[in-house]
Amino acid sequence: MVKINVEFAGMHTPLVGLMAGVLMSGPVPTGADALIKNPLYKTGKMTAACEELPLTGGDFDTVRLYVGSVTKCLDRAWGAQVKKAGMSYRKPKVVLEHGERVRTPCGVYYPERPFSLYCGRTIYLMVTDTALRNEPDHPRILESLAIGYGYHVQNEVGILGQQARASKSLSKSEDLALVTKVSLQNIYLAGVFLGSAWDSLGHTKALGPDLIIEWQAVYGYQKGYGQAKNRVYWERRGFDAESPDACNTFKAPAARVK
Repeated sequence: MVKINVEFAGMHTPLVGLMAGVLMSGPVPTGADALIKNPLYKTGKMTAACEELPLTGGDFDTVRLYVGSVTKCLDRAWGAQVKKAGMSYRKPKVVLEHGERVRTPCGVYYPERPFSLYCGRTIYLMVTDTALRNEPDHPRILESLAIGYGYHVQNEVGILGQQARASKSLSKSEDLALVTKVSLQNIYLAGVFLGSAWDSLGHTKALGPDLIIEWQAVYGYQKGYGQAKNRVYWERRGFDAESPDACNTFKAPAARVK
């Protein structure tokens, strides 16, 4: 059993689940260096120009094509970034689900809003009817997919693996602090992609980034994922930087990672 992170678009819940097939190739850092001195932090600005497909509200088949297109863009962008860090990048499997009940290897879920789960190197993107209708103006699906990829990148560069190893010897309070830092870093990484791809994703430009970034504040404190103001802070910081360079939550001031 390995502790992994489960991430909602705008709401976060820590779970313990199976991480199947974790085979990392290349010079993936371990120990404290995986968290504090990860080569990902020195890879510079991301380039993510996505070709946007038109969306029709309420049409699941159209959203499926849209998600496929954004997924390709995410793989190009993060693949290049991880390779600049001197590590190998493997594409995750992305499963798009639409329904009131979704079964995954990490449990059964009843999504009420766009929901991204990272489990066994697979991103399960669960889409609600409301999201299908509102995605052109309320890009929760886009953000949720970016969050799922954030966890995948953390896995590829050794951060999730080190979190799991470290957790075995930590107290409950220390483990909670570590989980929180990993989650806030994840929301930063999601912001990096969103900021880099923003100009090429025309359906989000008119309303500006506040609509999705401030969404992080809606649900208040979620145990293990930091205060709402800190989720907003880290996602906006990633959005503005468009680079992993400032995502080292493991060395951030305590007030920013609680």
